[in-house]
Amino acid sequence: MQTIFNTQIASSYKSNSQKIRVLTEDWVSSEIFCPNCGNNISNFENNRPVADFYCANCSEEYELKSKRDGIDKKIVDGAYSTMIDRLQSQNNPNFFFLNYDLKNYEVINFIVIPKHFFILK
Repeated sequence: MQTIFNTQIASSYKSNSQKIRVLTEDWVSSEIFCPNCGNNISNFENNRPVADFYCANCSEEYELKSKRDGIDKKIVDGAYSTMIDRLQSQNNPNFFFLNYDLKNYEVINFIVIPKHFFILK
């Protein structure tokens, strides 16, 4: 498994956050398979709320959260209400958490958390 990002694909982006988004999504697309069934995963179109990847074989959906610092109790997301609505939906997503080293453009940790572990208090 390759853990280094393909930095050439992000050379046209100016924003660091856009670069990281492109690099991490590309890495997941090329290196990760569906944890549920083992088949390849595909990208959803950009700007889909709380869904980045899906498996055409088993219909599981995945949301990628990437972070430079260590993965801890809190993962920042966009709109809170959108995330809550999605977590309560019939097709709530599983999560990929990716921790990366920005200096070396490399994956440090990659964690999969199945959707049934996300509950509202």
